Amino acid sequence: MDLSPLPDVTPPTPPAPGPAKVDGNDWKSLDTASLEEFEPRLQATVVVPYYEAPDALALTLAGLERQSYPRHLFEVIVVDDGSDPPLEMPGRSPLNVRVIHQPDLGFGLARARNNGARAAQGDIVVFLDCDMIPAREWLAAHARWHHAASDAVSIGFRRHLDVTGVEADDVRHCSGTLDEMFTDRPWDRPEWIESHMARTAELTSDDDDLFRVASGGNLGMSRHFYWEVGGNDESFTQWGAEDIEFGYRAFTLGALLVPERRALCWHQGTGTVPSSAEARSLEQQQAKLSHLIAHYGFRGAKPGRSFTVPQYVVSVDTGGAGTDAQLDTVERLLSGDVHDLVVWIEQRQPADEEEAHAAEIVRRLLGGDPRVRFGPRGGAPSAFAASQFHIFVKAGTPVAPNLVSGLRKQLGAAECTTAPQPDGSIAILVRARRLHRELRWGLDGESITAASLASRLLPRPTATTPIGEPGRPDDGGVAPGVSSPAAIREPALAAGAERLPRLQKLGRIAAYTATEARAVRRPGDAARLARTVGGWIVRAAGWRLRWIAWRLRRAALQARRVARRGAAAVRRSAKGRMRSTEIRPVTYRLGPSIAACGPRSAAVFAAWTGLHTKSSVPAQVVLCDDMPLPSTWTPKAGAAVIPLTGMAPTAATPAFDAEQVNPARWPAALRRAASLGPKSSLPAGHKASRRVDAANVARARRYHHLADVAAYHADAQARAGAVAALAASGAVVRLCDGGVEVAGLLGERLFALLTDPRIETASEAEREALSVEMRREALRTHSLRARARQVCEAASMRTEPLPLVSVLLATRRPDQVAEAVASVAAQTYPRIELVLAAHGDGFDRARLETLVAGSGTDAHVLTVPAGFVLGEVLNQALEHSRGELVTKFDDDDFYGPEHVWDLVLAHEYSRATLVGKAAEYVYLEGADRTLRRFRGSSERFGSKLTLAGGAMIIARSDLDAVVGWQPVPAGVDRALMGDVVAGGGSLYRTHGRGYLLVRHARGHTWEADDEYFLEQAVEVHDGCDLRFAGVV
Repeated sequence: MDLSPLPDVTPPTPPAPGPAKVDGNDWKSLDTASLEEFEPRLQATVVVPYYEAPDALALTLAGLERQSYPRHLFEVIVVDDGSDPPLEMPGRSPLNVRVIHQPDLGFGLARARNNGARAAQGDIVVFLDCDMIPAREWLAAHARWHHAASDAVSIGFRRHLDVTGVEADDVRHCSGTLDEMFTDRPWDRPEWIESHMARTAELTSDDDDLFRVASGGNLGMSRHFYWEVGGNDESFTQWGAEDIEFGYRAFTLGALLVPERRALCWHQGTGTVPSSAEARSLEQQQAKLSHLIAHYGFRGAKPGRSFTVPQYVVSVDTGGAGTDAQLDTVERLLSGDVHDLVVWIEQRQPADEEEAHAAEIVRRLLGGDPRVRFGPRGGAPSAFAASQFHIFVKAGTPVAPNLVSGLRKQLGAAECTTAPQPDGSIAILVRARRLHRELRWGLDGESITAASLASRLLPRPTATTPIGEPGRPDDGGVAPGVSSPAAIREPALAAGAERLPRLQKLGRIAAYTATEARAVRRPGDAARLARTVGGWIVRAAGWRLRWIAWRLRRAALQARRVARRGAAAVRRSAKGRMRSTEIRPVTYRLGPSIAACGPRSAAVFAAWTGLHTKSSVPAQVVLCDDMPLPSTWTPKAGAAVIPLTGMAPTAATPAFDAEQVNPARWPAALRRAASLGPKSSLPAGHKASRRVDAANVARARRYHHLADVAAYHADAQARAGAVAALAASGAVVRLCDGGVEVAGLLGERLFALLTDPRIETASEAEREALSVEMRREALRTHSLRARARQVCEAASMRTEPLPLVSVLLATRRPDQVAEAVASVAAQTYPRIELVLAAHGDGFDRARLETLVAGSGTDAHVLTVPAGFVLGEVLNQALEHSRGELVTKFDDDDFYGPEHVWDLVLAHEYSRATLVGKAAEYVYLEGADRTLRRFRGSSERFGSKLTLAGGAMIIARSDLDAVVGWQPVPAGVDRALMGDVVAGGGSLYRTHGRGYLLVRHARGHTWEADDEYFLEQAVEVHDGCDLRFAGVV
């Protein structure tokens, strides 16, 4: 064991190795030293994710202490994923070990690995799960490959065994190998890994799914390459699949996957079948992988499907081509027989004004299509690094409908192939892993064209028949790396052969007619010829009409089938909605384990199945009715005991699940008032048309308002819980008896709203305004997640905080900045950061810094040159943001102080990918009028919703999944909605109050005059009426 002290002087940094230059994944051909002859020189970092497993970690660290890799050349970083109690630094460890902590936000393995890699100082990072005991040569076995190649990914192996009775000192002082130490213990290994190793000849075959064995608990690579791949995807917040997704991205970027059997670990615990919860989680993760892994083994690319990561990216070299030429090629590609693709239109510096005009026309025509992107030449490989195939064609090429599928069939197991096109150009398909390797080997990305790639990768000529065109090649030569073209030539020949008899028949008819016409000498000859040709025409027309009639009957039959299926779907949906009125118990995690002592405490979390109600179950928090605890309750050591009497009165109100009790599909149509119990119990002066059950939320909120008195409920606590849930659903509740006993339970603001005398006579608009205010208060005060945060705060324990919201404010108008920053600063949501992007000239950077500093908001200022388009400006602002949620403000619109709260709450209860408000309230500056449109269309899901660009919110992970905003000058928000829907995401439109869109006389990318808005108006007010729009 190496216990030598650190050297007094820092040695010079050794040269970093270059990328591996091997064929395919032939890792055996890489020139590297054997493990016995290997001389380490690079610093390494071992990253160990950890969560509440101190005994397992002790064994793991003991195994690291006995590594053969020089002690001064490696460090250990343990990342604690929110353990309770937090992990402390191991005492007197001979290792260079650090502990970093991250909050417990659920299953955080991907985040832990990224945080460990961010803190790493080594040239090499090796990931090791905290329940693995590494063999003595484990780290050296990994590291030797990373001394030989910068893009190698070493994959270790593991054995499972029961370590009961094994202490850390037993491992630390083991005189022999761990094999010898565990010789009397039975062990097994993951046979699924061994089957893949046998199938792929130890990962040296041409199979395109070698990444399947990349298990993240024993994996090594250079730190630089880890971040080149992009790190682990932190959107994986539940068990399973994050490592195979990372392995796929690394493999697609051309990583050399090295199976290193001497990088062996002993897994603490025998292999087990996944639990039912783990199996469900894995099934959900596999559905997620279908969008992230562009491989046929992980997705079914049925016609019309699009995915977050497309399988094919087709780069179109515009090369000065005109508008029609560019459109023709792009539209042919989009309408081809492969839908799982994105077209990348390469932008160049225009040579003249005409070329710039053509480029702008194409951008405006195609910029809103979610399968079209614009960017620099050679930019597609980096923009879509995880796509499996890249195709390069020239604009103006009349590509065939089966170009993409034909090239793929022709490719086979090779790395690239080409096909000549009718206009004399060529189309080339390259596997992404080969293309990324070529870029690391020196290929200039900005000079990539189909011709340059062909000359670099395929030096000998390829087949001469264009894909999709009939005919045979003039020569039979096939380029290196290209399979036989017969597979793509035969369908074209078959199509030509099918057309040939018809053409021959028409030719014979035409020749006969011409010959007979020359022989006409008398009227009788002409009549005979006319009867003959006319008969042919009549018979052909009759056949065609019969064929058309057959097609119409077939279409009608198909329509009836679709109608029947649609009706059945509606019936199923109706049944589903009927079932959805039942409130189901909640199973998701709320943070620390909680026990309830007493009926009032149990009622607070009655909707949550994770609540413990028995003293025998150890819990981190005990919520009790009052102190002291009964003698039958003995909380575990360190548990926090919180009496309800010591918290705010609102904490005693039973909490509801916001994912089930929320205003989704809120009805604008009104009925008369209803009561929540017998109408006879209502005080004088209060009326109700009928009685409704408070538990039937969907029905209850259809009424103008719900009349409630204390007699309808068992006690004050039950009453407060019932009316809070109804308010969260959008129902308007009136406490007809004053409700004094529930004032503290509901909270001052919500109680004031429920006793507002305006309720009973409220107009439709006034009723909706009251409903919006009620649901805000109820959702942020009385939901299960809100209640868990309140209890954990009282217990001084960490739990999932409110998400940090990044407000992106991109502006070209220096005169509007102060008001826009003030709108952000006025927001009542407690966790906001502002990213101010000053776009173009005329801004005083020092003044901007002073302005945002005085706003009291955490802020960052950046300046972006005027030449950048809006989508690029927003993406730059995004790079400077830290929030889990991202929204953007427009500099000239009005925002109410509750606007961000509205979006965050809707994002939480809808669980939609992209949430926003419609431009429901509009101020027409020219006409000086404020109007409302779209009444009754809020709180809806849909794939074709209209959302205002200045009033949308999206999770950072979901925004990253669609590669941010498209780099287009206009229509960025419409394009984002299209990208989200195309990637399988959902849209949700919440209410429009608190946001007022301002329309000036000119200067909008959305061209619409005042009449357009006035025609849609359902209510119009003179002047800029901020109160009408809910802004003040």
